[in-house]
Amino acid sequence: MQAISKLFHKRSRLAGLLLADIIIFGFTSASSVPSFMLMIGFVLLIATFYSLVHGILTAARLYGVSVKQKRRLAGSITGLVGFIVAMQSVGELNSRDVVVLLLLVVIGYTYSFYSKPGIDPES
Repeated sequence: MQAISKLFHKRSRLAGLLLADIIIFGFTSASSVPSFMLMIGFVLLIATFYSLVHGILTAARLYGVSVKQKRRLAGSITGLVGFIVAMQSVGELNSRDVVVLLLLVVIGYTYSFYSKPGIDPES
């Protein structure tokens, strides 16, 4: 019973995000809204994309692909896409930026496995 409620909670969260996306992006125009609405839309887009990537990684387990650190991988992919969207929206994106960002995300994702949980670096 607990597994069913957990699955329902995850699906309802994604459905809520998608509904909020439809409302925000469907009924507003980027050229006529205040700047804080653009930031809200960007955060909403990133949250929805993270939920989708995490859901895809979870569903991939049904097909034999097991990803142990789903949150870490979903966060890395979402960070990459979020930065690309942000750079594109201000008109500063080129192919070199994408290559550099991709390398930084791969290095950061790999480096994140070297951290040990529970160890305080200052002690």
